[in-house]
Amino acid sequence: MNAETKPVPGFRYVPERIWKARRLFFGEGRLPQESQIDQALLRSWNRCGDLGRSVDEQVVFEAVEPKALANLLQQRRALLDAAQPALTDLASAVSTAGYAVLLTDAHGCALAVAGDIGQRSRPLREAFRPGVDLSEAVTGTTAMALALAEHRASWVMGPEHYFADNQIFHCCAAPVFDARGHIMAAVDISRDTPGLAASAMNLTLRCAQRIERSLFEREPAFVRITLEADEALQDCSLAFDQDGRWLATSREACRLLGRPHVAEELRFEDLFADRFSSIVSALRRSKADLHVHLQDGVRVRVSKHQCPGAVHPLCALKVVDTAGPASSSAEDPVLRASLERARRAFDAGLPVLVTGETGVGKEVAARTLHQASRRSQGPFMAINCGAIAPELIASELFGHEEGAYTGARRGGAVGKIAIAHGGTVLLDEIGEMPLDLQVALLRVLDSGEVVPVGAIQPTPVDVRFVCATHRDLPALVAAGRFREDLYYRLAAYVLTVPALRERTDFDAVLDALCMQLGSDPGRIGNALRSWLKDLPWPGNVRQLRHALRLSLALADDDEPLNESHFATLQAAPARPAVIGSPAGSLKATEQLAIEAALRQAHGNVTAAAKLLGIGRATLYRRLAK
Repeated sequence: MNAETKPVPGFRYVPERIWKARRLFFGEGRLPQESQIDQALLRSWNRCGDLGRSVDEQVVFEAVEPKALANLLQQRRALLDAAQPALTDLASAVSTAGYAVLLTDAHGCALAVAGDIGQRSRPLREAFRPGVDLSEAVTGTTAMALALAEHRASWVMGPEHYFADNQIFHCCAAPVFDARGHIMAAVDISRDTPGLAASAMNLTLRCAQRIERSLFEREPAFVRITLEADEALQDCSLAFDQDGRWLATSREACRLLGRPHVAEELRFEDLFADRFSSIVSALRRSKADLHVHLQDGVRVRVSKHQCPGAVHPLCALKVVDTAGPASSSAEDPVLRASLERARRAFDAGLPVLVTGETGVGKEVAARTLHQASRRSQGPFMAINCGAIAPELIASELFGHEEGAYTGARRGGAVGKIAIAHGGTVLLDEIGEMPLDLQVALLRVLDSGEVVPVGAIQPTPVDVRFVCATHRDLPALVAAGRFREDLYYRLAAYVLTVPALRERTDFDAVLDALCMQLGSDPGRIGNALRSWLKDLPWPGNVRQLRHALRLSLALADDDEPLNESHFATLQAAPARPAVIGSPAGSLKATEQLAIEAALRQAHGNVTAAAKLLGIGRATLYRRLAK
């Protein structure tokens, strides 16, 4: 975490000085003077020499198999999504100066290329391809390799490269750190003409900082804060969970706190002299900055760090409000305890079944388990079994070989289970999975292998499964519509997410949604909160989110909300009749619900399926009966 972030001063390309250093080091076996060459370059040259590499070796930029590339890009999807806007802007700025832009992962593997690469030389075009291994062990000393090894911005020009083949390149790079302070990637710009502009290095640094900020803002958190101590302190942000545990940070914050990276055992009170709950409550009530003290006594200002998607309402837990009347608990103890037990079962390698009404946040619960588990660094793949046509589910899950069936993708396709290798697969609406596919899924659970459609040889996979449903699986088992052996295999631990009307933390969920939508929770007064809390919420958290989004759109900026902004809730349809009501049998109740949804959606089957909380394919099957 000692990467340099200050603007890089101007520098001149002096090839005579570099060639003299090379003759001393490679020709005479002597160390050049520090004034002749950067010591980081010497360390890289030594590492390459220790690997037995000769400077005259031919450098080959190996392409990768399409399937391996697809897997790699899927595994790095979060990084790529966070980096794409910044890479595009950097390429727009430097392309006219002859630079191509590259993003690599922490191992030096190329992930993304931006800029007019087609106009560059053949060696640069071959090197700058997604999936090519550009690590120091393969391509020798480069700016990207130095940035990853030294944890700071670096540049390498012409003969400073270890291999003679690479001396056509002039490049600079900056490391990218994840939200916990660990190195995650590098941004590199290279050209095949001599010289390097200080402005290009500064733009590369800014690009890396933008990516880090995006990664920080994408981390699930209960609250984010920004610290200010003086004018020079920039982007000093931290994120905490509902218990005040330190989750994420910017590099500037780590430097201020004297910490190399996030230490998960540390909480807010380990870093600051103030109480976490008091600070969060104060930030809720006021738009003004607050002052807090670090543990060493230094006084800093703190403000809310707003960003889209910052909070998962399902996981909004306890915050004690110290002002005014005591509020209801902002933590549902039953849900919190269930989530912790589910995490332990999941980390023990057991599948978890998430149940609950439609809209309660079953997918959020599954993501929470993944992010809190030992597999949090792996991919998370959500698959809605009810939204895929039955004849395509096998191909989606397991992949297929070329020519496996009519319409199969040329070259075949990797299944989503294989793409999630090392991570977690969520099978949503598992109750809609056809019986024949249930047999194949049971085989995957037992053997840890998938067999793509049309293939003979199985492919080993390392995944953990979380399944979700709003249906009564034991009843489906009794009716012969769900395999009993698969049910017991999937339901090693059953996590039931309670309906919103049953939760004791309504205020915390409401506050979390407000912050997620970029609004101040203080706009919702106590009277309105009580009124909202008493509503039945048949659509649960999903319905509350939509209602809140609409109310914020209808209200003026910063206007306190009132019941009139939620007028659509007063005209909302009643909950469907349940078994034992005058509506009659389960089949009749289901038919009434489908007809009501179709009327409300004006005959649009896709919209009606969303209202019912089922997949479109499922609704079509039920309409056909």
